[in-house]
Amino acid sequence: MYTLHDFELGTPMNALERAKDFQKFTQQFKTYPDKHYWIESYSGVDARMELEGSTKNVSSFIANDYLGMSQRPETIEAGIEAVRKYGTGTCAAQVIGGYLDIHRRLEQEIAQFTGQEDALLFSSGFGANDGTLRALLGPNDIAITDAFIHASASAGLIGTHVKSFGHNNLEYLELALKHSQDAYKTKLVIVDGVYSQGGDLARLPEINTLCKKYDAMLMVDDAHGMGVFGENGRGTAEHYGCLGQIDIITGTFSKSFGCVGGFVAASHELIEYLRYYADSNIFSAAITPQVTASVLKALELIKRQPEIRRKLWDNVNYLRSRLLEEGFDIGDSVSPIFPIMIRDTQKAYDAAQMLREKGVLAISIVYPAVRLREARLRVSVLASHEREDLDLLINALLETDKKLGIRHG
Repeated sequence: MYTLHDFELGTPMNALERAKDFQKFTQQFKTYPDKHYWIESYSGVDARMELEGSTKNVSSFIANDYLGMSQRPETIEAGIEAVRKYGTGTCAAQVIGGYLDIHRRLEQEIAQFTGQEDALLFSSGFGANDGTLRALLGPNDIAITDAFIHASASAGLIGTHVKSFGHNNLEYLELALKHSQDAYKTKLVIVDGVYSQGGDLARLPEINTLCKKYDAMLMVDDAHGMGVFGENGRGTAEHYGCLGQIDIITGTFSKSFGCVGGFVAASHELIEYLRYYADSNIFSAAITPQVTASVLKALELIKRQPEIRRKLWDNVNYLRSRLLEEGFDIGDSVSPIFPIMIRDTQKAYDAAQMLREKGVLAISIVYPAVRLREARLRVSVLASHEREDLDLLINALLETDKKLGIRHG
């Protein structure tokens, strides 16, 4: 079974030769009746979806729209009204005129929501991490990163020193901080609030304490925490009682806000600096009026309708109890993200296909998204799932287990 590991840069081929050789990877999926990746959807990406190759809607567990905001009438209507007022796009970067009054309003709302002084918008969550880090860190600085941070943060670390510590391992983190204490101008620890493939949380209070002890800054990518964690949905920092104590918080609007785009929230001085040095903001057109208005409405709903978040957690707690009861290995997940650990690439592909045949969409996650021996199915639970969707998933997993043996109880 080929994985992307077999086609990485470093082989003695030019780009065209590598592309031709890569066809061996895509051709291996021809034995399956349905696609594994790049599946076309004829509906919105939601709890139930209409897909190519399916004769009926499937119960979908691939979306990160945890609160169902992408399909709510309120967010849709807010976006439509913004298009009527502002047009379909800004067609300019914010720095040279594509900066709308609703952009500024969203920045202020996000800053307040995350407990920070100010915020800056980006056209993607990837761009928020990548551009922020490339602007802040150089050859005299060091990033000390959890081994499982998102690829968008890793992409922003070219040109600076990097030290990775074992996932959530405080002993190794302290060792890295101690060794770098007097060697670099800036020491920045980078963690995810919620880890996207494991569904577990950063040990934020302890990490924050270590950063203060060794005079290091802390950046939390809370893409999967915003809207989900905390009494008011304000993220992992609120969940841990650390709101207002984190130096930099980044996030995306493509999860709980149901749209696309990203942000960084920090002090006034840092944000003002990034307005002129974060190239993924400066050289990219601003997020569209529709996205901005829909995110503002989603943020309003998160604040005013906590029952949406309660429905999400009812679903999460029900599915967790059922999965554990049936003996599935879900790692250390405490979030709406459930890794169904299979630990075999071929079995992960086969399991995803069998689920699809039973009306369930759950994507296999293999290398390089996870380590070679940590292949899994990744299941995301939404507030818009009904109990029948969750039961369908459990029953499909049990039937699949009878044929493949995917339980690790």
